[in-house]
Amino acid sequence: MQKNIRLLIPVDFTNTTLDTIEWALSVFDENPVEIVLLLAREMEYSMTEMILYRPKPFLDEVFTTNFKASIAELRQMYTNTLAKIHVEVFHGNTVQAMKNFLEIYTINCVCLPPVGLYKPVKDSFDPRRLLQKSNISVIEMPLYASVAV
Repeated sequence: MQKNIRLLIPVDFTNTTLDTIEWALSVFDENPVEIVLLLAREMEYSMTEMILYRPKPFLDEVFTTNFKASIAELRQMYTNTLAKIHVEVFHGNTVQAMKNFLEIYTINCVCLPPVGLYKPVKDSFDPRRLLQKSNISVIEMPLYASVAV
């Protein structure tokens, strides 16, 4: 039995993310793939904010019904390849914090959307720089692959 590949893909809850997921599944089409969608946010600074913080209300706000429906469609289209897909929130702004996150979630590879197409949602940031400095395999979706012909 093949071991699952665990991919990390930054999520902005747009078609860019959906295109990147579909492209990644086509690249790894002969292996079961688990996808961790990464939402990167700055660390809360006050002790009260850190104690009271819960990611669910924020995720409920940005994880739209349309995006959920698109993920469900991808699950149906790639039943043999897509073993699991879920969103995880990363809090931090250092390479070491990102390395720790990648280790905790046992990420094998990072798939990035084409440069310039990722649009961070409210209170989040593009983790590209941290991911590229984290000593992990990073592949970037070619721009032409995201354009419908």
